[in-house]
Amino acid sequence: MLIVFEGIDGCGKETQIKLLKEKLGAVVLKYPTKNNRTLNDYLEKKISIDPKALFLLFLDDITEDQKSIKKALAENKYVILDRYIFSTIAYELDSFSYSEAKQIVEKKNLLKPDMVILLDIDEKTSQERKSKQKKLDRYEENAEYLKKVRNVFLKLFEERFLTPSWHKIDARKDIASVQADLVQLFM
Repeated sequence: MLIVFEGIDGCGKETQIKLLKEKLGAVVLKYPTKNNRTLNDYLEKKISIDPKALFLLFLDDITEDQKSIKKALAENKYVILDRYIFSTIAYELDSFSYSEAKQIVEKKNLLKPDMVILLDIDEKTSQERKSKQKKLDRYEENAEYLKKVRNVFLKLFEERFLTPSWHKIDARKDIASVQADLVQLFM
C-alpha cells in the first residue's frame, strides 16, 4: 500500500510518519531526498533556481525512486512517502499554472498512491511550530506563501487528484489525537 503524507511545513508529518512506521513496519521515503544537494541548497537559500526548472527538479527527485517503491510494494510492504507530487504542485506555485502543473504530473505516469493523508494546519500554526525547531527555510518564513500552498493542497484534496482516497486530518490537535485519527484510517 502506497501512503502519501502531505501538508504545509510544521503540520507534523515527520512525527506522525515515525509513529505510523512503527505500527505498520513501513518503508519510508522523504522528499526532497537528502542526496539532492541542489534542492536542499535552494531550500536553505544558498542558490536561486528558475521556477520552472525547480518544478522539474522536484519532479525528477520523485521519479528516481519509482523502481524502489514498486519493489517494496511488490513485497507487500507499506510504503509511506513524506511528500510526493502533490507538494511539487502546491509549493511550486510560481512555475506553471495549477492546471499545467497537474498535466505535467499526469504525463509523468508516476505511481498513484492508494491513500493521501493531508495533515491540515494554518500558516500561523506552521510558523509557530517551525520557528521552535530551527531557522525557517525560504518557504517557512513566508506566511502568505504558506497560505497559498495550503489552499492548493485543499483544492487537490477536494478534487481527489490522482486517487479517490484522500483524507484530511486536523493537525492542530495534539500528537496523540492526530495519531488516533490516523490509526482509524487503517482499521
